[in-house]
Amino acid sequence: MGRVMNGKLELYLDEQAINIEHGIFPDGAVWLRVAQALPLRARLMRVRATALRDMNDFMLLAQLVEAVSHGCDVGVRHLELPWLPYARQDRHMCPGDSFALRVFAQHLNMLNFHRVIVLDPHSEAAAAAIDRLVAIPQQQCLLQHPGLRAALGKGRLLPVAPDAGALKKIHDVARESGAAEYAIMTKQRDIATGNLSGFRLLAGEVAGRDVLIVDDLCDGGGTFIGSARVLRDAGAHSVSLYVTHGLFSKGVDHLLTQGIDTIYTTTSLSAAAPRHPQVELIGIDAIYRAQGR
Repeated sequence: MGRVMNGKLELYLDEQAINIEHGIFPDGAVWLRVAQALPLRARLMRVRATALRDMNDFMLLAQLVEAVSHGCDVGVRHLELPWLPYARQDRHMCPGDSFALRVFAQHLNMLNFHRVIVLDPHSEAAAAAIDRLVAIPQQQCLLQHPGLRAALGKGRLLPVAPDAGALKKIHDVARESGAAEYAIMTKQRDIATGNLSGFRLLAGEVAGRDVLIVDDLCDGGGTFIGSARVLRDAGAHSVSLYVTHGLFSKGVDHLLTQGIDTIYTTTSLSAAAPRHPQVELIGIDAIYRAQGR
């Protein structure tokens, strides 16, 4: 299979899947080994690290790179990192907090990948922090869903930016899909508490329309519940949601019972990918293949 048992790591040498195993010592330290003979040399090592969430996961990745490098002369190293952890802490936001993305990037950069290929990174600071980062943009992820591509291009679905941070990306989604228009919303967030308020529709005619809120990340979902309420009050016929990365820390029912009709998301966080009749998944395999990865 070429997979760690928990499905978080996949290893390919010149596109040949390589079996790996891992476990945990009694003291909590993780271990990893390559479970088959390595070739003497390989042109390309490709690693996919799905749902990299904590330092144990990072240690497994680092141990994998070390184990392969010890036994095989590798020419080029690529890391497919669908979800970029710590990107939500991309600066010193409040007194006493940390720039966690920079800390993570410093560790990742030591592994010396020639490409680190990320889906729709949450922060623009990622490109400056991570060496040789290649970002697959939001529209390329979303448009791997044929139904969304067709509905947006034919004007049956109106894309909506939930806040100013999503505005540039919604413009790119509209351009690439052929959507003639999009709507723009705004909100206010208290940086210290995370509390949301002031949801408003700034631009776009949504009355009688099927609309699609588009963003990169859903955690608790407060932004999208507040947005859906305003959109429905403005006359929207239905409200769907696309997010590249679905954390869904309060579950998808929390959204689906409070104004969201359908959720579209990728499998970038495969451990969190929900199986639900109102949730449609876009596989990361298709996204990477479309980019020639």
